[in-house]
Amino acid sequence: MNHHPTTFCPAYRAIGVLQEKWVLHIVRALLSGNRGFNELARMVGGCNSATLTQRLEQLETLGIISKATDAEVTGKLARSIYSLTTAGRELQGVIDAIDAWGRAHLAEDPAGDLAAVDGCGGSEAAPVADSPDPGVTPLTRV
Repeated sequence: MNHHPTTFCPAYRAIGVLQEKWVLHIVRALLSGNRGFNELARMVGGCNSATLTQRLEQLETLGIISKATDAEVTGKLARSIYSLTTAGRELQGVIDAIDAWGRAHLAEDPAGDLAAVDGCGGSEAAPVADSPDPGVTPLTRV
């Protein structure tokens, strides 16, 4: 049996927007300041240009980010600069909550693949929560 909500649910809609791949990575990168496309691509890491462009357009349409050019200032070819809107900056609490949950419940990746992300709370490893059940190990990043 398929269940489809018949009334608007803000949480359902927000999760639908934020679960899109790379969206929270983009928001997280922009929380520390305005970025050009290439700088944003480097900070997000692993996202191809076409997908990044698509996500940026989606976030702009939703009013989460804004796009401007710096051609007037530099006198050079126009360069797109992305920044968070007020609605985008309000996602800081979501990012902080995810960070706190991850620090409490996720073990550091033994391969080190996710251990050295720029701007991720410093170089010290976060403590991993002890499992109340000795037969269950803490979650690991995949």
